[in-house]
Amino acid sequence: MKTALLVLLGSNLTFGAAAQQGDTLTARAAIQAVLAQYEAAWNRHDALGLAAQYQINATWVNWFGAYSKGQAAIQAHYATVHGSYFKTSHFTTRAVEDISFLKPDVALVHVRTALTGDTRYPGQTFEFRRTLVFTQRDSAWRISAGQNAKLEAGVK
Repeated sequence: MKTALLVLLGSNLTFGAAAQQGDTLTARAAIQAVLAQYEAAWNRHDALGLAAQYQINATWVNWFGAYSKGQAAIQAHYATVHGSYFKTSHFTTRAVEDISFLKPDVALVHVRTALTGDTRYPGQTFEFRRTLVFTQRDSAWRISAGQNAKLEAGVK
């Protein structure tokens, strides 16, 4: 009886771990898809498409420290900058450094990116590390908070 109970308990733990791993793999893929959609929207200079990658109540801090709260404010920010100095910019995701699940529906993500074409700085390429908090709501993963840090020369 004890052996049967231990086998049953062990199989439930194994199944639970496998199901959780599958959920994590699915979530990672969904988060990476959001990052790809963000990059594509940036390179189209599509403020609505960029804002769509954020939750309604999201917050964003850019590399100069400007703070936007809410999807509408984030969209307005992107419309302003993509209508001016980012009009011909190109955004590249260099690497997703890590995705750490704080809860099944909350992930902390670090992403290395690069930007060229900022008309304020002709000919320069900027390297960034973005810290993003993703949340899953209504089965969709989106950015809930983020901050962009410009990397100084030599920072890896």
